[in-house]
Amino acid sequence: MTGRKRKNTKYVMGLDVGTTKVCAIIGQQDDDGSLSVLGVGSTPSLGLKKGIVIDIDQTVESIQKAVQKASNIAGVEMHDLVVGIAGGHIQCHNSRASVEIVNPSRGVTRSDIVRVNSRAKALAMPVDREILHSIPQEYVTDSGSVKNPKGQVTTKLEVNVHIVTAAVTSVQNLMRCVKQAGYNTNGILLESIASSEAILHEEEKELGVLLIDLGGGTTDIAIFSRGHIRYSGVIPLGGDNITNDIAYILKISLFDAENVKKKYGCAMASLARPEEIFTVTKVVNDKKETVKRQELADIIDARLEEIFHLVRERINATSVHDKFYAGVVITGGSALIEGIAELGEKVFECPCRVGIPHGLKGMTSVVSSPIYATGIGLMRHGFTDALNQPPNGNGLYDWIQKNLLRLLSFFK
Repeated sequence: MTGRKRKNTKYVMGLDVGTTKVCAIIGQQDDDGSLSVLGVGSTPSLGLKKGIVIDIDQTVESIQKAVQKASNIAGVEMHDLVVGIAGGHIQCHNSRASVEIVNPSRGVTRSDIVRVNSRAKALAMPVDREILHSIPQEYVTDSGSVKNPKGQVTTKLEVNVHIVTAAVTSVQNLMRCVKQAGYNTNGILLESIASSEAILHEEEKELGVLLIDLGGGTTDIAIFSRGHIRYSGVIPLGGDNITNDIAYILKISLFDAENVKKKYGCAMASLARPEEIFTVTKVVNDKKETVKRQELADIIDARLEEIFHLVRERINATSVHDKFYAGVVITGGSALIEGIAELGEKVFECPCRVGIPHGLKGMTSVVSSPIYATGIGLMRHGFTDALNQPPNGNGLYDWIQKNLLRLLSFFK
């Protein structure tokens, strides 16, 4: 390992701290703007439950192992990480705000955009919660909806913003783990948004798509339409619940249940042939027993259908509903289960596919799996870093936002 960065080369590491695994991915931006994956490190996650840190020491150890593995493969020593966050504490809602343009003839300026964005996120926030993201969905001028209002002649500027909040303690505990592991947090990103950056196509985001990220402890969901995120949420069930069901019904260990799920799992019993069987070992008496694959499929089908129906119920309970999406993309570790796309089409009654990372160079044979969608998305976000910025934003925007919002507030 070189242990040092090559000159004029930008590197980014994405860190996916999940319930079942911690994954670190190092990428490099090539001269033509394309991204190459240089190193991947993955290790079991022992200190989290449903996306929330329950053991700091174990989480720190898992982070160190994953990052070191990725660094050894890449030959690059990294200290700044883009970190993903998920869990049942995540909440979202949409906000709307407007500002008057004092001199309409000069056109909308960057300060006007900053001012309307800051007003949209100026919420009465409980002391135990903080805003993770404030993402502009669309701007509205006198002429109607526009993607980039800069320079537009208008008397009033409005913005619709998607706001994601998190429990302060959950964020701080995750950041503490990263710090104690010896690294700096260069950015924090909701994992469903990270996954979307890795697997969704711009045409899907424009037409409308529902993203379902099946993690170990939770299932993250997000709806995109007209090119922007419209809804995000978390279901407190995931792949671990499927494993637990298999272990309980078949009377086998969790370790064996996880292996059975990966090797023989099927999301629909109709897709498994009657003659397909496999052998398991009972926990209590070590007795071997033959199981039909269709029986295993029934177990998996029941839990996945429950998760998918919970997703539909969650969406239907909000102002965002099925008219906003024309298809479903499923990703995450459990998306590898055979027949999951077919089950998705049955439940959601629309086209469905399994999402894998795309548009990469380097270790593509390794990361071309839904397992790495979040890690790749975090890495990609580290290069784009466009979240929370107005159209054509640049690094100066962050400085303006942090240092002038109080001053601008006097003009509200």
